Amino acid sequence: MKYKIKLGGRGADIWVHDINEEQKKLLKEGNVETDQMEMDDISKILNKEMVDESDYVYTGVYDEQDAIVIEVRDENGNVVFDSTEEDEWYFDEETMIDNDNIESVHEGDNKFLVESYSKGNFFEFDLECEEFDPTKLSPNLVEINERFQLITGLFYNGQELEKEFDDYWGKGYYYHLG
Repeated sequence: MKYKIKLGGRGADIWVHDINEEQKKLLKEGNVETDQMEMDDISKILNKEMVDESDYVYTGVYDEQDAIVIEVRDENGNVVFDSTEEDEWYFDEETMIDNDNIESVHEGDNKFLVESYSKGNFFEFDLECEEFDPTKLSPNLVEINERFQLITGLFYNGQELEKEFDDYWGKGYYYHLG
C-alpha cells in the first residue's frame, strides 16, 4: 500500500555564518541576541545583503516531543496514524538506537546563527509498504552548534525516505552567537 507522511509542527530555518572576532564584538555590543539590532545593521556587519544569505542552511522540526506532528494517510486519504492522537508519542527508542542518525555540525566559537522560527508542515514523504507501523519511523537529526537539534528527514525501517518540502511559514527571527 502507498502512504503519504507529513512531518510538521514547530521548527526553524537556521542559517549559520562563520564570523570573525570583530564581527562577534559588534554583534555583542549591539545586543543582537536580545533583538536590539535591526536586520539591516546585522546584514552590514556580516557583509551580506540579507541575514539569511549563507551557504549553510538547515530546515527542520525541533526535536522536542511537543513540537513534532506526524500524520500518515493511506492511498485512499484515510488517516492511519496521527502523532497528536497518541499520548506523549515519540519515536521508538529501540529504532532510534538501531539507526545512527544524528550529525553534529558547526561546532565551536565564532558562529552566528539566524533562526527563523516556523510552524506548519515542513516535509512530505512517500512510502510504500504492506502496513504502516509508526515504531519503524526514526528521525534524521542535525545538531547545530550544540544549540539546536532539528529533524531534517525520516527513516522507515532503517531506510531514509526521500522528502519534498511542504508548506510552513516563519513567525519571527532570533539570533544566536556561538
